[in-house]
This record gives sequence, structure tokens and C-alpha cells, in this order.
Amino acid sequence: MTLVWAGPADLDLYVTGPSWETVYFGNTPSKSGGTLEHDARCAVIPSDANTPQVEAVSFVEPDAGHYRVGVDYLEACREAAGEPVGYRVITEFAGARNEYVGLAHHHQFVPIVLEFDLRAGAPNSPLTLVVTQQPEVTQ
Repeated sequence: MTLVWAGPADLDLYVTGPSWETVYFGNTPSKSGGTLEHDARCAVIPSDANTPQVEAVSFVEPDAGHYRVGVDYLEACREAAGEPVGYRVITEFAGARNEYVGLAHHHQFVPIVLEFDLRAGAPNSPLTLVVTQQPEVTQ
């Protein structure tokens, strides 16, 4: 899962897996094998507001089951007044890609931006990605 945005803001990616453990900046690596690969914080975000920022969570061997992806607009960086920031959440698994576009509001944590399942078909078959919920963007 990848969170991408451009703007002077500290957005955070949260991924909760089938064991109800959440991978985020305060829990990485997780017991379930999830790792936050990059945490973009205000101190490292360039002053150029158009430079894309990325946070990504990956799992070495993800478990089958239900996943939730959340986004938190933790902090406005530098002189930014906390205006809403557009973002994309991208899920990729076994060749399947899904992209959700949203709008983050300052000091607003949205625990469920996207929900999906990793499902097994026949025994010993590979898991497949199935998006189960994609909420509408709130303005």
C-alpha cells in the first residue's frame, strides 16, 4: 500500500490487517510482518509544495483476510495554514492495482479510506486482491 501526496503536510498511512494489528509510524515492523518503508515528516518534506511525498507499507507474506487503509493529516508543515491536501492510496498485489483518490483535512484521521480482502481461491492457489469498500470523497 502506498500513500502519495503533494503539499506541505505530514500525512500518515495506517494499514490494519486480518489480525487487527495496525502498521504505522509507531508500529513498524509489526508482528504480522508489515513494515512502514518511509515516514514523510515535516522536517524532511521540501519547501516545494509540488514535490510528491510517499509513505508505503509492505508485507513480506501477507495473510489472507480483511485489510483497512487509513490516512491521518497530522500536521501542516511550515507556513501552511492546514488547507486540505489531495492524496492517492494505491494498493498493489499479484499484478492487481487499485487506486483511490481522496482529500485529507488538517487534524482529521480517517481510519477507513479503503478496505480490501486478500482471498484464496482453490487450496494452494495464490491470493487475489478484492476491493470491498471505497468510500466517497468528503469535501
